[in-house]
Amino acid sequence: MAYSLQELGGLVRAHREARNLSQEELAVACLTNRSVVAHLEQGRRRPPPLTLKAICVHLAIPDGLWEPFTDPAQEKRLDFEEVLGELLGEEVSLRTHDATSLLAAQDQLTRLFEGDLTKEQAIAAFNSVLVYYGVRPTSKAFFERYLHPDAFKSREAFLTAVRRYQADAIRLYSTLADAFERMNSAGELEEELGPLAPRKDDDYRNRTPWEAIARIPDERLPDLGYISAARIRRERSERLALSTFLKDLAQRVRADGRKALEDLGEKKKRKMDSLLRQFQSSIQHGLISPLFAPDADQLEREAEALAPKDEQDLALIATTQATAQRNLSHYLAADYLDVYVATSMRSDADFVSVNDFANQLFGHDEVRPLKLRYFNPTQSWIDDRVAKGLVEALMLRRSTLTIYMAQKEDTFGKDSEASVALGQGKPVVVYVPKLVVPGADIDSEQLGRTTQSELLSLVQQEGGSDDKDLDDTVDHQALLGRLLEIRLGRAGGDALAAAARRHWADFDLYGEAGRIGENERAEYRKWLDEVRAGTSTVPSQNVAAHFLRVLVATTVRFEQRARVFREVHPLALQVILSSGVLNGILVARSVDTCARLVKALLRNELLLDLDVDENNYRLVEKLTGSTVRVISRHRLIGNAFSRFYRPARRSLKTRLA
Repeated sequence: MAYSLQELGGLVRAHREARNLSQEELAVACLTNRSVVAHLEQGRRRPPPLTLKAICVHLAIPDGLWEPFTDPAQEKRLDFEEVLGELLGEEVSLRTHDATSLLAAQDQLTRLFEGDLTKEQAIAAFNSVLVYYGVRPTSKAFFERYLHPDAFKSREAFLTAVRRYQADAIRLYSTLADAFERMNSAGELEEELGPLAPRKDDDYRNRTPWEAIARIPDERLPDLGYISAARIRRERSERLALSTFLKDLAQRVRADGRKALEDLGEKKKRKMDSLLRQFQSSIQHGLISPLFAPDADQLEREAEALAPKDEQDLALIATTQATAQRNLSHYLAADYLDVYVATSMRSDADFVSVNDFANQLFGHDEVRPLKLRYFNPTQSWIDDRVAKGLVEALMLRRSTLTIYMAQKEDTFGKDSEASVALGQGKPVVVYVPKLVVPGADIDSEQLGRTTQSELLSLVQQEGGSDDKDLDDTVDHQALLGRLLEIRLGRAGGDALAAAARRHWADFDLYGEAGRIGENERAEYRKWLDEVRAGTSTVPSQNVAAHFLRVLVATTVRFEQRARVFREVHPLALQVILSSGVLNGILVARSVDTCARLVKALLRNELLLDLDVDENNYRLVEKLTGSTVRVISRHRLIGNAFSRFYRPARRSLKTRLA
């Protein structure tokens, strides 16, 4: 009987565990590495003959059970079976064949790999070998697209051909077994591969320009965070009471500090706490919370924001909201809906950040000629929250792709929108802001992708004497933060002001004032006001120090978020409900990258690499390093996906038509 590599791997594992050895300990004893032992035990890869002998002798496995795997003829057959299993998506072996059939199969393999065969001869020889494994013959179309006679020049050539096939299969099917069954059906390959074909963008370019949406300027965008002007009028007395209370509290806090909060009556606190919630105050914690500790400047700014509006303000708000509601009508009646922008907007900075991003992206040279219809939530408004949810659900359903704007905090609604889009099989691009300070040689995306050892070397080279003592026990996040501190510390005031002007909205720099001492926040906010207005550039030494710490902390947080989205976020992969294919997100760090991705997605021209490890087959998008498709190598997971998502079989009549 011919034993399979899987059976030998099981023997190795059983003998190793019986001797209480770890894979690492066995590898060291046999002068190899742990992955060699792991792959052998999993039946995925056979070690070189001398290494295999060392492992089996060390574990006292009987010679007759492992020596056949070092025989040159059997070695070639096992190599072929390993790669053939990759093609079929399941293990194959001749272990149930008698000795005569086994020798005949090996003769056929020799002819296939060592004969100088034409295309027709190679197809016939390969299909003859498949008979021994109980596998139906490959179609001519399948063979010509993926294999060719050159695929049988060596094991490596065969594996390269199979990897090319897998790169297509993973985009379309939940398991490789289903992929081979469907793609190898005579006459159906072209139809199966249809979704992978590049698309021309003429249909987009030939559209009429979409000019229905009236642009709302940044300074009026906060109007869309309000309820209707009519309702604001009805709340005038309550808003006046709350605003007056906050101004009075600010004066008391300025005079008495935290004691001013303690002197407030319980009834008054509860009433004002309710009003803060009712008007959706931006102050993080309520009056009843022990964490309520705003500074006087913040209280005064909040009093101004929540104060009742005069008739002129109300008229402007009503005009802005009317414009946005007309825009909503145009969104609902749009002839197409190509892109949905998923975001959450809780502050004025959020409105500005989202709108600025949308304007840059859809005005980009790569995207603008496509005349896309896109839903920009900062240009739409409706008073009823239920209706707002229905609108967003409809926009999400109609759109071809979704762009998810990652902010400092994400919401259930935004996460749900991304999950729904992925589950429908649509692409999702996650945009994570990054810090760019040209004058300080800072692009946080590039630095964030630098290895820990490289970051350590840069910190030691550029830092002070204390930085020389750092070692590899300091993690990547801390090293990145330290390098940013060093480079920002060398930057001039103009460079810091430029960074503040560029990133105040994306990084919510006003919201980060809580990182600064209560008595120094007002100066920091005042500088941000002046930078935005263009009346000041160079910060004071005190503000510069605070700003540097805020910028570093926020940047490191965004870099961590980008890594989480690429690697471990629950949204990173979602099952397409109709097919079982795992659909992954694309993580972009700049408008330029987003624009290139949008264009490539609409043209079906993403550049992808196949990455295979011991756990998964992954398709990785080259520009961003994002995983867009996965098939698991876990046997039971694969079986379950095949069982529950197996594509419906075509009838014989349909297949012969």
